[in-house]
Amino acid sequence: MSSYTEHITRVLTEDREHPGLGTVAVLTFAPPEGEERRPATLGPRSIDAVTGAIATALDRAEAGEVQAIAMTGTGRAFLAGADLSMFADPTAAENVHEMTHAAHDLQVRVRTSPVPLLAHLGGVALGGGLEVALMADVRTAAPGVRGIGLPETSLGILPGWGGTTLLQSVVGAETAVRMILEDPARDRQLTAEEAEELGLVDELAADLDEALDQFAALVAAHVDVDETDTDVVDPAVIGEAGTTGTSAADAAGRAAWGGRAPALPAAGSPEAEELLDALDAPHTPAETRRAWAQRLEEQGAPAVGRALILLQQLPGSTLEDALAREGEALAELVSSDAAAASLYSAELLRRGKPGRTPVEGAREIRRVGVAGAGLMASQIAAQLALGLQVPVVMRDLDETTAEKGLAAARDVVAQAAARGLLDEASATAIAENLSATTDLQDLAGCDLVLEAVPEVLAVKKSVFAELEGVLAEDALLVTNTSSLSVARMAEELARPERVVGLHFFNPVAKMPLVEVIHTEATDEQTLATGLEVVRRLRKFAVRSADAPGFIVNRLLFRVLGAVLASLDAGADPAEVDVSLDALGMPMRPFALLDLVGLGVADHVGQVLVEELGGRFHASPGLGVMAQGGVHFTERSRTAVHPPVSPTVAQVFGEGERPAGVEPLVGEALLEKVRAGLAEEIQLMIEAGVVEQPEQVDLALILGAGFPRHRGGITPYLDASGAAERTTGSAFHGERFTAGR
Repeated sequence: MSSYTEHITRVLTEDREHPGLGTVAVLTFAPPEGEERRPATLGPRSIDAVTGAIATALDRAEAGEVQAIAMTGTGRAFLAGADLSMFADPTAAENVHEMTHAAHDLQVRVRTSPVPLLAHLGGVALGGGLEVALMADVRTAAPGVRGIGLPETSLGILPGWGGTTLLQSVVGAETAVRMILEDPARDRQLTAEEAEELGLVDELAADLDEALDQFAALVAAHVDVDETDTDVVDPAVIGEAGTTGTSAADAAGRAAWGGRAPALPAAGSPEAEELLDALDAPHTPAETRRAWAQRLEEQGAPAVGRALILLQQLPGSTLEDALAREGEALAELVSSDAAAASLYSAELLRRGKPGRTPVEGAREIRRVGVAGAGLMASQIAAQLALGLQVPVVMRDLDETTAEKGLAAARDVVAQAAARGLLDEASATAIAENLSATTDLQDLAGCDLVLEAVPEVLAVKKSVFAELEGVLAEDALLVTNTSSLSVARMAEELARPERVVGLHFFNPVAKMPLVEVIHTEATDEQTLATGLEVVRRLRKFAVRSADAPGFIVNRLLFRVLGAVLASLDAGADPAEVDVSLDALGMPMRPFALLDLVGLGVADHVGQVLVEELGGRFHASPGLGVMAQGGVHFTERSRTAVHPPVSPTVAQVFGEGERPAGVEPLVGEALLEKVRAGLAEEIQLMIEAGVVEQPEQVDLALILGAGFPRHRGGITPYLDASGAAERTTGSAFHGERFTAGR
C-alpha cells in the first residue's frame, strides 16, 4: 500500500484579451488551496492536471478559440519540478513511467501548435518545471528570480521529461552540457539574469502583464520574418489600443507556428561536432567530463554518465526517438540504488535547510563579541556581521593581531560584495559594524561572545572566566571548539547554563554546516539562541550533545586513525591512500590531513584517544610529520588526486612498528574503516550524542563532503552490509539493503 500523499498542483485557467495577441489562454500553476507557502510540484495527479490543461488549451487553439497560450506560476515558483517525496515510496515511484509518457507526448504535440506559447517564470523553475517551460516558444522571467535549472543528475536521475533532449537546442551544446552534467554537482542554479544572458530566457518581465507585452513584440517580430507577404508589424506599437494595420494576433493566425521542431543536430554537422566536443571538454584541469562521468559510475553514481550518453546520441535522431531513449534511461535510474540514496540525501538537505521563521525562544542579539582575532576568528566575525547585521567587536591581546584580524574580516565582506551577494552600501555599513580592540571592557555590552582562541582547554577556560567577569548575567558564552568538552570549559563558571558550542568549519564562508553543541547544563533559551544565530547566518545547524569530536571530527578521525595506524604498521603509503576511493569522498585521506593541518590533526587525534580510548589512534608518524612542517601530498594541477610525497614513506619507514597492528591496504583497510564507522555511529546513537542517524548523514554530507549519491554514511553502511555485520542490524531497516 502506498504511503505517499500527493500535494496536488492546481491549474487555474482564464482568458485574457490582449491588443497585440488577441485571446490568450492563461494557465497558472498553483499549490493546493490552503498550502500557498508550498511551491507547486509535479506528482502523478499533478502532472495529469498540468499536461491536461495545456492539452485543452491546444485543443482550443486548434479550434480557433484562442490566439496564444501563456503559462505562469504563483508566489515564488513557476513549477518546482517533481515532488521528491514521491520517490521515497516504491509504489508511488511506479507512476514515473506514465508521468514521463504524458510529458513526452505533450513535448511532441506543442511543436504542432497553431498558436505561440509563453512561459513566464515568476519564480523557481527546476527540473520538470523547467522542462514544462521548454515547451514554450518564448520564455520570460521576473528580475531577481533564482532557482532555474535541471538538478536531476545530483538526485541520481536525469532530466527525463524533455530536458536532456531539448535544452541544447535552446542554449547551445556547451551550456546545455554544463547545466545537465556539472551545475547539479556544484549546487549551481541560474538567476533570471543569467538565464537571459544564456538565451534560456528571452526577456525579463516584472509580471505577466509585462511578459505578455514582450511576448506580443516577439510574436510580431517572428511574423515580420516569416510572413513577408503581410504588412510589417512594428513591435514598438504592440500593446497600444486602437493601432491600425496588421496586428500580431491577425498575423499570428497566418504565421507558421505549426510544425516547429527543436534543432536536434544532424549527424556529422558542425552542431554535432560542437556537442561531442563539449562532452569531451575538461571538467577540471586534470579530468575531462567523460572521464569524470566514468569515475562517478565506478563509485556507484551512474546518472551523469547516462545523461552524457543520451547527449552523445542526439545527432541524427528524431525527436520521438530521442525522447524514447530519455524515458528508458529515466525509468532505469529511478529504480536504482543510487537514486534511492541520492533522493534520501536531497530530502535531508531540504528539511535541514535554514528556515524562514525565527527559532522560538531565542533571545534578541544586538551586539556580538569575538574573543580572538586570528584566521578562524576573523572569518567567523565577518559571517556574524553579515548574517546578524549588528555591531561585532573582535578582541585580542595583541594590537597588531587585532588590527590584522579586523582587516581580514572586512575583506571577507568586500569579497561578498564583489560576488554580488550584497550591494556596496550594505557592504560599507557591515564593514563599519566590525571593530577590533585589546580592551576586555569593550566586550561588556555584548549579548553574545564567541571564543575562537587556540584549541587548549586551559586557555579557553581562562577566556570564559575573564568574559564572565565583564558580561551581563544573561549574555551567552559560545565556543568554537572542534573537539574539546564544552561542559569542562564551563564547569567553573557561575552560570554554565548560558554556554553553548557553535563549531564552524573552515573556510567559514563556504562551509554550510555548524554543529550546535549543548551540554546537560545548557538552558533552552541559550540553545534556541545558538540555533537562531546559525539560521540567520543561512547555515545548516546539526545538534550534537557534548562529546569528544562531536559528530564530524569524531567520525573523520575514526577513518584517519585507521589509515594512520596502517601507515605506522609499515603499509605502503601510495596503496593506503587509494584504499578508500570506493567511499567516493572528495579527497583522499592524505590530502584531507594536509587540509586539516597536521598539527591540528595530531592534537585532535591525541584528544580522542585520551577521551574515547583505543578505538582511535594517535599516530607517532603523524607527530613527526607535524613537527617537521612537511605535507603528505605534493601539489599538482594535472592529477585528479595529488600524488603522495616521498617524505611519507621516509618518516613512517623509520618509526617503531606498533604491536598487534596490521599494515592493511585495499579492501581490507576499506572494510576496517566501514566497520569502524558503523560501530562509532551506533555508539553515538546509544550515548545520545545524536538522536537519529539522519543527523550524522546531514553532518557528514555538509561538513566532510560525503557523497550525496551515497545518501549519507548510514545508507552507505547499510547498502555495503557493514552496519549489519558490525552492529547486528541496519540503521534504516531494509530501505537501502535491497540491492545487496
